[in-house]
Amino acid sequence: MKISFIAWALAWLLNLPGTLQGQEPRLSYALQPGDAYLLEIDLQQSTHSESMDRKEISFYTLTKLVFRVDSTDADKNYHLRVQYQDLLLSMLAPQLDMDISSSSGKSPLLTRMVELLEKESFHLSMSPSGELKNLEGLEGFFTSLESESGTDSLEQEVVLNTLNEAFGPDAFSSLFKVFLWIYPVISPMNNWTNDITYYFNTKPVELINRYALAKATDEVLVIQGLGMLNATKEFRETTSMGEVKSTVSGSQTYDFQVDRKSGWPIRCVSRQRVLIETTILESDYFPPGLKIPSYTETVFEVHGSKVQ
Repeated sequence: MKISFIAWALAWLLNLPGTLQGQEPRLSYALQPGDAYLLEIDLQQSTHSESMDRKEISFYTLTKLVFRVDSTDADKNYHLRVQYQDLLLSMLAPQLDMDISSSSGKSPLLTRMVELLEKESFHLSMSPSGELKNLEGLEGFFTSLESESGTDSLEQEVVLNTLNEAFGPDAFSSLFKVFLWIYPVISPMNNWTNDITYYFNTKPVELINRYALAKATDEVLVIQGLGMLNATKEFRETTSMGEVKSTVSGSQTYDFQVDRKSGWPIRCVSRQRVLIETTILESDYFPPGLKIPSYTETVFEVHGSKVQ
């Protein structure tokens, strides 16, 4: 007995990945004004440089963010009030004689700045797909923090730069785009791509994220993805090695579980691998043209929930 083309096509459609009992899952947020959500991001990063002293740097942050939904507008964008909570930050670079930690008590300046940051709130708007439309208040806080931090010193410069790199506007924007803009602009679809600007070590690079809906149940959606990271241009700067230029490339994987009702992430494990190739242009220590690679591996563990 031959099956008709229409029957075959219907069977194929009903068995597409991501379908559930004949219904396409909604791939967007469904947040309500008055609700609040928590996002906790555990970041562990290690960097290895092939320079003569073979520098090793370990970097760790625990970022807790509370998002309170204030309102929605005519375009269905969400307006949220955001606050950092219970932040942790540490950086260890033995070759540079650098050991920074917000929890050790060794740096009262860093501890005080973290406490000030946790008291502040800032605002943003995002589309139903999670695209960041506007961010207000965080940049102004870091500007005021710099002016109020006290006497100008090397410790102050290191602390401010480290804090800004971990929790400043560019860092927040990067984490938001990576772990909250995970839905397609146009829905429904089972495979989609979101292009973002991601700040890696303060350098803006292009990150092209490709996602696929891997599984859908009544409670949870599973979204998997792969990101390719590339700098659109060479970066030129003056460092302790001299005048250099550098290129950035890498990849990132994603494995999301999200709440089907609200669209909010429940859990994500993400791994990022980045190669920075630095070329000496002019130096008192190294010959021009010398290429020095450094490798950075980062593991993100993300947990999200609704605040009861």
